[in-house]
Amino acid sequence: MSGGSVYDYLHKQKGTFKLPALLKVAIDVSKGMDYLHQNNIIHRDLKAANLLMDENEVVKVGDFGVARVKAQTGVMTAETGTYRWMAPEVIEHKPYDHKADVFSFGVVLWELLTGKLPYEHLTPLQAAVGVVQKGLRPTIPKDTHPKLVELLERCWQQDPTLRPDFSEVSEILQRISKEVGDDGEGRKEKSGGFFAALRRGHH
Repeated sequence: MSGGSVYDYLHKQKGTFKLPALLKVAIDVSKGMDYLHQNNIIHRDLKAANLLMDENEVVKVGDFGVARVKAQTGVMTAETGTYRWMAPEVIEHKPYDHKADVFSFGVVLWELLTGKLPYEHLTPLQAAVGVVQKGLRPTIPKDTHPKLVELLERCWQQDPTLRPDFSEVSEILQRISKEVGDDGEGRKEKSGGFFAALRRGHH
């Protein structure tokens, strides 16, 4: 994967994604995750460092070091994954399922939006305690698309049953992507701008 990891792109090359590109990455990831979940595999360590880009900037989910097939009993080991991305139920050693990956995906989406390390001023342990006990979540930038804000908040629900599945996440992202188009502007402004320019041209 010659493009390296999304984490390196964000942090070492100090790249950021414009909204259309960000949505494309998020859709690639959610489709990959949907495929894993359809096959009963929980990734358990979803974060930007484990997302790899090929030469065409297609993003694939990698690093199955801690992934495993969902146990029939539904009881999984807690000490896997990385605290800053980890769902509260995993941190607390409660039984968890594929919805734990959805929580982590929310944090990944936030990484794509900000290029930052989640809870950068806290140690991983402080972050974990905050997430579980205080409902701490990364701060969503003010200029974030409202539908993305809504999606993030759903992915980050404390109660796993309230989080969407990746099939729904993919659909939501694809809808936002259609709305945004290729240049990051909503269609409405674009046509408004176009007609306004035409009108100006006539005067």
